[in-house]
Amino acid sequence: MNKKKVMSIVLAAMICASGSALASTEIHENSTQTNLVQRIRTADQIEKPQVKESIKDRIQRLMAEQQEDSPVVKSNLPKVAIMYVNNSKSTYDDEVDKEIFKYLNEALPESTYELVDGAPYIEMLNKVGYMDISMAERSDFIDVFDGSDIDYCIYLEVQPFIARDKMTFFTIGKDITTSVPFKILNLGTGKYIYNGKYTEKASDSTMIGGIGNKSVAIKALDSVGDKVLAEIQVRLPKTKSVESAE
Repeated sequence: MNKKKVMSIVLAAMICASGSALASTEIHENSTQTNLVQRIRTADQIEKPQVKESIKDRIQRLMAEQQEDSPVVKSNLPKVAIMYVNNSKSTYDDEVDKEIFKYLNEALPESTYELVDGAPYIEMLNKVGYMDISMAERSDFIDVFDGSDIDYCIYLEVQPFIARDKMTFFTIGKDITTSVPFKILNLGTGKYIYNGKYTEKASDSTMIGGIGNKSVAIKALDSVGDKVLAEIQVRLPKTKSVESAE
């Protein structure tokens, strides 16, 4: 076998190996992606250590999966698209998401609302020039949802945290301010139900050691979450929008 043929075989093997590795990486990445609705619905769940599945549990799981695959009756619940953006620029984005999601889950119970992942609609707004969704006009939101069967839209963005250290003679502390634009739209009437921005500051201090940003930021997000919860519970109708109901 000549040298050129050997090199060809080695090169082909390397291409196949790299292709397999890339495919494996893509599969892994896709398997770790979770739908926004699932993340909201499971925000309050406590992660449990994995245990070996018994035969009985496996049978029950398979039966449940078969029931899920059966034809689904069309829901009469109002559909609410969640357009969520985490732009906090933190190193603890998962905790930020979970803190917001637990309030959304409480405000939008599964028995009352059908949630829809708003990511495709965010992408549509990006494509028409709105990289900062908070700057989009009401008409732009209405346009991207035109033709959908979604009743309401909730837009919520966690903007970059502003941190400031503070010191006294006895203590070391930290202030963190969070700003969260928040909109609720009735897609049937084309009108705002709510349009505002929450700005909350949280503080903490200690006599010994330092304070991390995360605990203070989560405290600020708690204040925002309480307001989001109250606004949704009071303002968002529990019936389908006017256009959808007709």
